[in-house]
Amino acid sequence: MKRLVVLVAVATSVLLAGCAGAGSGAPSGSGGPAGTGQPSAAPNASDSGAGASGDTSAQFGGDICSALTKADIEAATYPQGPATFSSTDTQKSADTGKPVVCQYLVTFDGKPSIVGAYIALLDDSEIQHRRQAALFSPLSEAVSGIGTEASVVQAAPGLYEVWVTGTHGKFTVGAQAKATAIALATMAAGRN
Repeated sequence: MKRLVVLVAVATSVLLAGCAGAGSGAPSGSGGPAGTGQPSAAPNASDSGAGASGDTSAQFGGDICSALTKADIEAATYPQGPATFSSTDTQKSADTGKPVVCQYLVTFDGKPSIVGAYIALLDDSEIQHRRQAALFSPLSEAVSGIGTEASVVQAAPGLYEVWVTGTHGKFTVGAQAKATAIALATMAAGRN
């Protein structure tokens, strides 16, 4: 439960930071990871590590940032208007040293923002914590057509997360708008 509280607090700070600068890699034209910089304001990766198969790092072919492309990020609808992909930033697991969170940094009207979207790999214990927390959220609902199982929850004011179980394992996609989070989760779950 402590990790969930930290996740919600950090994700909320991401949304409130808005135009804060981020220490990330150079912009990427291909949609792949542009750099790994220092951990940014996205879900806390300190205790992500083992998944159902023992290692979440194999999800998305070992490159969490490949879950969504530049085209995916720019095609999404955001409350602030059209977004331009800037770069990615990752957080690594304290246990394995492997990336478990990818934050997609964007600009709105040419102004840098860290509000974009993020994807985080989940292990079985975190899925259980999230399901328990969802019991107390009146805004949690099942979503069909994404992976083998998915649900969307308002994790904090102005933050929606879609929790997905599918061919790429267990992961969450977070964004400011419910429709944006669902659309991006659908793209990530369908990624080959």
